[in-house]
Amino acid sequence: MADERLDAEWLRGWCGRADAALAKLMESFQPRHGFEPGSNVVVHASAASHQATDALVELTPIPSDLTAMYWVIAEVSLRDVENGYFVHPASMVAEHFREHGAVQHLPATGRPRGR
Repeated sequence: MADERLDAEWLRGWCGRADAALAKLMESFQPRHGFEPGSNVVVHASAASHQATDALVELTPIPSDLTAMYWVIAEVSLRDVENGYFVHPASMVAEHFREHGAVQHLPATGRPRGR
């Protein structure tokens, strides 16, 4: 639960399950929706994505679960699943961090804390 850490083996299993579910979805997508699906992929990590993850960790401390995820999964683009689900690659996150800095997290009120 809250104290559990994301496990690389569990992530690899999730990738396999997601790949199988995507294959099934893509088989029935066009007949069901009337148009061809876009690109829906779970991109597995590579040596290049590991380097990007290391660079991101050097820029800013990221949670260990996020590091574990990026070590197994380089990117997720599920544009045709529900409203779409995306995990940007570590290289893009690092680039945006360098350009824009840390993202300010807003509470439910929509106003920054302390104001």
